Parts: sequence; C-alpha cells; structure tokens
Amino acid sequence: MTDETHLSTHDNQDAHRLHDPGGKVRIRLPDGIIGGATFSPCGRYRQTLTRDWTPDGARPRTIMFVGQNPSVATAEVSDPTCDRELGFARRWGFTRYVKTNMLDWRATEPKNVPHDTALACSPDNLPAILHEAEQAEEILMAYGKLHKRYADIVDRTIRALRETGKPLNCLKLNKDGSAGHPLYISSKTERFPFPDP
Repeated sequence: MTDETHLSTHDNQDAHRLHDPGGKVRIRLPDGIIGGATFSPCGRYRQTLTRDWTPDGARPRTIMFVGQNPSVATAEVSDPTCDRELGFARRWGFTRYVKTNMLDWRATEPKNVPHDTALACSPDNLPAILHEAEQAEEILMAYGKLHKRYADIVDRTIRALRETGKPLNCLKLNKDGSAGHPLYISSKTERFPFPDP
C-alpha cells in the first residue's frame, strides 16, 4: 500500500471535502439505509462506497457494481448513478450494495479524469476492489465506455475479478464490448453474464 492508505470510513469520512469532483446533484439516502465510503487522505480518490439495509440478525446479501470512476457520492449522499444502482440492488433482493470503479479518481465529467493512468487510478484501487469482491455474491460490470488509454487498467481489473470465481454480470453490452452504464438503462432491465472481451 502507498501513503494513500485504505482507511476506514470513520478515519477519513471528511477527506472528500478536500477535492471537488465537480458534480452538483446530491441525493439523500432512503430511510433505513446506512452509508459508508472510503476515500484517500487527499480526497481525490474514492475506492469504495457502501449502502447497507440488512435486517438486524440477518446475513448481508452483497452485490458489487464496478463503474467507471467516482463522482460526488459520499457516505451521506448519493449521485444519480449510485442512486439508480441502489434501486437495481434492492429490486434484485440484495441487502448490501458496494460501488467500486475501474478508476478511483473523483470527477463527475470523464474529461476531468487525468490522462495519466498513474493519476487516474491509484495503487490502492484494485486491492480495494478485490477485498470487496470477496464479500459479494455477485459482481455487476457497469463501467461504460472508457477511453482506450485506460484499456490496460480495465483488462487487468476484469482478469482479476474473473479469478475470484464470482459471477460477473452486466445490464447491457456496448458495441466495443464494454459493460453498459446503468444511468442510461431502464430500471426494469435484467442482468446477464458478462462475456469475455
């Protein structure tokens, strides 16, 4: 791990205030849902976002969504993408939602993600993804079309996720074989196995 250490939500819950990802839309969490998030100490990166509505005494049923890059969502508020994904997770019967991303740099507009891949994706990102994958019943690929400069990161992440043996699904395939972004997909869409590229 680098000095951008993977900290607990309690330890860095306010780190996100140090960096402005640019988005304006923030959505309140539904009643009964407990939020969490892990940010780098500098606030530029968010490795994980969690939403938990598991009944007391029950074992969590976790689904992990793998998106493109984080936006404005924190432990306290969601953004439109995370809010939509939470809706899918609840409709499918899960009780815990985890959001990770191919890139962990926080920016609402993809054009504001650094072109330098070493900046766009911190060394802590893939270990955080794999840690969360261990707890997930299912992984939903939802990263959309990333610029080809990030192709090595995408390929490495997909290979590592396949090695976990967990089911990899998606809601849509784009023409380039990438997983469709949930914000632009009907909420009634059903998932299907994510194929090898």
